[in-house]
Amino acid sequence: MKKIRLAIVGCGIAARDLHYPALKALNDKFEIVAVTSRTKKHAEEFAKLVGNPEVFDTYEELLEADYIDAVDLTLPIHLNVPFAIKAVEKGKHVICEKPISTDVESAKQLLNVSKETNKVIYIAENWRHIKKFRLIKNLLKNFKEVLYFNWRIFVGMKKDNKYAKTDWRKKPQHIGGFLSDAGVHHVAAMRLIFGDIDWVTAYTKDFSDYLSGPDFISTIVEFKNGVIGNYVASYSFNEEEQFEIYGKENTLKVLKNKIFYNEKEIDFEENMGYKEEFEDFYEVILNNKENDLGNCEEAIKDLAFFEAALKSNGNKIKVDALIN
Repeated sequence: MKKIRLAIVGCGIAARDLHYPALKALNDKFEIVAVTSRTKKHAEEFAKLVGNPEVFDTYEELLEADYIDAVDLTLPIHLNVPFAIKAVEKGKHVICEKPISTDVESAKQLLNVSKETNKVIYIAENWRHIKKFRLIKNLLKNFKEVLYFNWRIFVGMKKDNKYAKTDWRKKPQHIGGFLSDAGVHHVAAMRLIFGDIDWVTAYTKDFSDYLSGPDFISTIVEFKNGVIGNYVASYSFNEEEQFEIYGKENTLKVLKNKIFYNEKEIDFEENMGYKEEFEDFYEVILNNKENDLGNCEEAIKDLAFFEAALKSNGNKIKVDALIN
């Protein structure tokens, strides 16, 4: 089996805790051949962890290496677009951590490049690969009609949380801070289940004294198929997640990571989607699979939800109006 020769760019939490375990499990498909990071010390430490690939002082030097097929960008969000563009200009494929960019307008630059290049630009939204959400989508096919959903996600971020302590998250350049950084996961899942979003109305609040930017959002959302619901997320409150979907004759509830369809518990295989997103990236590059899960269009739609919500202040905002 042919391996993709991969360079890791940015050797922080995402590279170490999320991407490397997935790549290690896929060592028949990927070989980490180079690394670089903001500080050489971090790059050298990460290189020792992953098998001692070549360490480059700068990203620009790394891109000149002709033995690299693709780069894996695990960077502060404001670097995604310029670093991805540099990579494809040097003939490298790109897999890039979400969100696609700091805002919709800058994300459009990468979208335009993705349409013009023959290199793959893949936005790594692992929640599009989580089997639980695909199961929910399939179970909804049994509903005579889906009417309403309520999804409440309270992810209390304590002061010592490793993500809350990240320097670039303390002074976010991306819209909404944690709301968009973590929240694009939730929107990706909602869109996987219900389809594209028509409009959103929202209020946001800043309840925490140590998280930067708003940390609470309450929304009303309508999807293009007519499904309406409430999405509420908080990064200062901590409580069990609740996800409920109601139809004319059926109900589906997710409680404590258990799925109940009409009160009957449904078994499912748990996964976090990181291994699956890299498998998909591999198939897109080497086997001409359609890039339907990691393309820039999908990533922009996820981000546009939050840009619309943050502009809303209780008014109804059409999501497509921000994209088109």
